[in-house]
Amino acid sequence: MENTLQDFHHLLDSVPEAFYSRPSSNPAWTIGDVLYHITLGPPALRFEIWMIVHARGLFQLVMNDMTSGIFNRVNAFIARRPKRITSQGLSKAYETGHAGLLSSLKRLDADDLHKAVIYPKSFVPEIAGRVSAERLFRYVTEHFEIHANQIHAALKEVQ
Repeated sequence: MENTLQDFHHLLDSVPEAFYSRPSSNPAWTIGDVLYHITLGPPALRFEIWMIVHARGLFQLVMNDMTSGIFNRVNAFIARRPKRITSQGLSKAYETGHAGLLSSLKRLDADDLHKAVIYPKSFVPEIAGRVSAERLFRYVTEHFEIHANQIHAALKEVQ
């Protein structure tokens, strides 16, 4: 997770704020939308980890195929809502989410890390199936890399 934090800062430093309104390789989002979405990953994953460890029934109630459509619409709305995105604000948001994840990790023991739920494919296909709390901590990096690649692809088109 520490490497991902550094990679996020490198990505942020490589994208001029003037490019935030340009399309990303994700047809639904601008580069700024994708950067903003990346910052939402750590706090969302922290909550999902909490549910796996402390409220697996709630996880299954909230995270299922029936609710995935609502989740995906809300996710898209939040990422695209009008906002003033700055590199400073993005940096602060990611730092805060990262610190929260580290705090959660420190409070868990080995047994907690192995607790798992069935993660529906309709939410995030990359992690569908049996997912442990440990797996979600590792997914922080995958989530970042997926979206960083969307930004890198868009930047290549500009050059």
